[in-house]
Amino acid sequence: MGGGYPPPPPPPPRRGSNTGKIVAIVVVVLVVLIGAGGYFAYRAVTGLAAGVTGGAGGECPAVSTADVNSVLGGQFDVVAMGGIGSIAAPMLDGRVLPDAESCWAVQSGQGTEDLGKLARIARYSGGDAAARFATELQNAHGTSEDRGNGITVSSAAYFNKSVEAGDEAFCTTGDGTGSAGALVRRGDLLVYVSTTAAGEGKVPDIRFDPDADPGAAVGFATDDGNCDLAVALAAKVR
Repeated sequence: MGGGYPPPPPPPPRRGSNTGKIVAIVVVVLVVLIGAGGYFAYRAVTGLAAGVTGGAGGECPAVSTADVNSVLGGQFDVVAMGGIGSIAAPMLDGRVLPDAESCWAVQSGQGTEDLGKLARIARYSGGDAAARFATELQNAHGTSEDRGNGITVSSAAYFNKSVEAGDEAFCTTGDGTGSAGALVRRGDLLVYVSTTAAGEGKVPDIRFDPDADPGAAVGFATDDGNCDLAVALAAKVR
């Protein structure tokens, strides 16, 4: 009809930030993990812990059961584990000092409806403690390695914040079971404590902070509480 010009093409779609897309994907993954698989994994870990602490491992040489009870609140079974290894690492927050001698603490006397509280206490002593701390801090911020031919291997960040403890320290965000903690260096001693105790044995809510560092943008509402408890318990480790 008529000799008018055809209508102009629609404007191209706006290109949003890839960061926003990544954060959205992470949020969805965390919702699925905690809402379904994470819950059952948490129940499985707690049940396994209750069985293991019944006699295996022996007394923890790094910290007393009384100190664990006092700091985390409640009655705990605490046993030595040695290095946690690659199989147990996902269940016991092996992101930091995975090869260090570790102890496992699980709240005892829990009912069938209560998930209970868990903690890992890892201890390393050596002249390279400062260097290892620096490496752990770098890893916590996430790593990216260019392997050539367009292949890049990356690891997710889990750094929460720096804290004042010992000579230097930082806290981590929660892992797949909601366990978060603190790495503290005192001279040649490194201590990493990770726990779920701030959640009182319940599945934690997800926290989203768009203004936080990438490692802490998506985490759990219990991360800061677990950080405080971990710092307090790390101070008891000898």
